[in-house]
Amino acid sequence: MQLELTFRHIDKSPALEELIREQADKIQRFNDHINSCAVVVELDHASQGTGTEYRVRVDLHVAGKQEIVCEERAARNLLQPAVRDVFQRAGRQLKKLASAQRSEVKAHPAQDTAGVITKLFNDYGFITTIDGREIYFHERSIVSAPFSDLKIGMGVAYTEEDGNEGPQASTVRVVDARGGNRGREEIPTLS
Repeated sequence: MQLELTFRHIDKSPALEELIREQADKIQRFNDHINSCAVVVELDHASQGTGTEYRVRVDLHVAGKQEIVCEERAARNLLQPAVRDVFQRAGRQLKKLASAQRSEVKAHPAQDTAGVITKLFNDYGFITTIDGREIYFHERSIVSAPFSDLKIGMGVAYTEEDGNEGPQASTVRVVDARGGNRGREEIPTLS
């Protein structure tokens, strides 16, 4: 997960920055499909006339084009509890999203497209589709088995989306585990 920290109209605090990094690491337990996490700690402009209040905002981008946004307001001396609170709320939303995604995959298998794993690397691979296209997937896209258990030749169902460099699978589910050895040079065909 890519973490982006921004401090606006407030001096950087090493202790606060460390807490944010710890909370971001923890939140990955709830959903391993988080692509990025942007955290902004800033002076809340709406409170400028009423006292000094700060805002902590967390934006999470999850595979499948999902976005989770949580924010918390607090006085400067309460920023650390506010960071914990905003990440706890984001964690609850991630749990709900992960549960909904699991249900969605189970409830709508006809929406998935079938293919075969044809290439595997350290943390990503490629699926050849029924129509012969090549679809990229990352290890975080696997929902049914550990990435290390995948083998060339396994049949998969996946949900396709547009990625930065072409089509990619946002979720990949093994449907036929009869694939060969991981290092096998022969690439199976779909005929």
